[in-house]
Amino acid sequence: MSLPTEEIKARLDIAEFIQSYMKLQKAGANYRANCPFHGEKTPSFYVSPVRQIWHCFGCGRGGDVFKFAMEIEGLDFTEALRMLAQRTGVVLKREDPAMRSEKNRLYETCDYAARIFQKNLDLNPAVRDYLKKRGVADKTIKDFQIGFAPASWDFLLKNLLAKGFKKEEIEKAGLSIKSEDRSSWYDRFRSRIIFPINDANGLVIGFGGRIFSDKQQGTSDKEEGRTEAKYINSPQTPIYDKSSVLYGFDKAKQEIRSKNQVVLVEGYMDCLMSHQAGLKNTVAVSGTALTGVQAKNLRRLCDSMIASFDADMAGESATRRSLGVGAQLEFDRKIAAVPSGKDPADTVAKSPELWLAAVAEAKPAVEYFFEKTFREKNPNNINGKKEISALLLPWIAELSNEVEKAHWISEMSRRLEIKEDSIWKELRRSSLGIKPLAVLASSNQSPKVLPKRRDLLEERLLSTMVMLDKEIFSKELKDDHLIFTSVLNSQLFEFLHGSNKIILSPEMQETIDQLKFKGELLKDFTGDLYDEFITCKKELEKVCIKEELGCLGQKIREKEKAGDAGEVAIKLTDFNNLSRKLKELEKPPK
Repeated sequence: MSLPTEEIKARLDIAEFIQSYMKLQKAGANYRANCPFHGEKTPSFYVSPVRQIWHCFGCGRGGDVFKFAMEIEGLDFTEALRMLAQRTGVVLKREDPAMRSEKNRLYETCDYAARIFQKNLDLNPAVRDYLKKRGVADKTIKDFQIGFAPASWDFLLKNLLAKGFKKEEIEKAGLSIKSEDRSSWYDRFRSRIIFPINDANGLVIGFGGRIFSDKQQGTSDKEEGRTEAKYINSPQTPIYDKSSVLYGFDKAKQEIRSKNQVVLVEGYMDCLMSHQAGLKNTVAVSGTALTGVQAKNLRRLCDSMIASFDADMAGESATRRSLGVGAQLEFDRKIAAVPSGKDPADTVAKSPELWLAAVAEAKPAVEYFFEKTFREKNPNNINGKKEISALLLPWIAELSNEVEKAHWISEMSRRLEIKEDSIWKELRRSSLGIKPLAVLASSNQSPKVLPKRRDLLEERLLSTMVMLDKEIFSKELKDDHLIFTSVLNSQLFEFLHGSNKIILSPEMQETIDQLKFKGELLKDFTGDLYDEFITCKKELEKVCIKEELGCLGQKIREKEKAGDAGEVAIKLTDFNNLSRKLKELEKPPK
């Protein structure tokens, strides 16, 4: 009987899985892309469908589909196992230790809660009538798992406790709140329409709740007046991080990649109604501005961003901040305008064609705000000119293309009847700097130190050796000074160079598969693996000899202090021999 890991690998194509997170380009038999784990402009991240592995030559990360899931999602192995099992339909036994981690228990809690809320919606016709009046179709309700939490203080608690969940687990999942005296718990979501929030793989990790009462039937988000918060969301939990999650991303990611474009809206209703209208590449930021982590996840999939937030001050501010983050990642940024006083959800409910047209006719961000600003401000007096420049210069400053920037400076000069030089000076004087990309687009993953040159040389040398016949390279390894930094690399070198009598451990076999993949790519790049082997061997020898000389120099100083003239003479001889060897290696080829 095959292990769950083997069954998952047999069912899941690694290239298809990785493409759900980022764009891959065909490169012969393999795929390549800019690495999602470190900043780069030249692709060094490769995926092998044949070997079902991936590797980045820039940062040194690599492995199988489980390793990618762990790296990209910040999961441990058991969490990645659960995620991939659900994706492939592989059933994990309840007693499997992989099912026992805290995070997996929270996933289960949220999943059951979503089912309970969804079932309860069917028992409340008034809520369904309200959603129908807002234009939400039955299929959309089902696809987005919309539910309802009644007014009861312990409705969800009772249902989850009956399923065997503990009060502490329910609280940790963000579904209940402990009373001030810490003696009891009560439901976080009450009298609210529930929108489950999924991670990139469709697992429920949190919830958004929109307040509901019979008096609100038929009213839109814009028309309601209340003192209680319209929306509340799950708090930060071990599985839910609001700054990294986008509502609807799990349903939109494939369409975002295929269209090379994302439609960015503000709220849950905006997102699901946009999907209902046919724009399945829509995601929502859930009432806040786009964060660097969210933008980075989107940038892996597409080049273009169309934003359509509410037209009020809060919505315009969120649009401004979101598009600013998008500028740092060099998105092609556009804005879709909806009728005044409406939002995308209202627009779709009135006419899906209106929303589709607004997105299709979206204007570049700078052009949109140029027209809006000159329409609302008076360019014919000094105060109006100052207001207009203060509003538009930040947009121009964000442009990475100097030609585009010069175009809009020229356009501003023409409309304000001010010399271009004056506007350029104001742009520079204002010091409208942009936060570094690394700050805005940082992920919640811990940074990994890039490999040292020696590590890369060792890896490259072994990659050539695994592809060449031993008879070809063994003659070059008669008199060498190769010392490897890890036991594994030393064992691999001994296996490839020696008698091959070493019994391969699973770790060594996996590493050899990785080396073969890298060797295949090196062959495509260099055209001559033997020359590459000679070059790597020579460079690695130089590194090793320099380290040996450093150690010998330290030993010579120690022996000199101890007055051991005999040992000093021996060490000096070794030092001089190594120095001559180094000089030979550093001679340019004839």
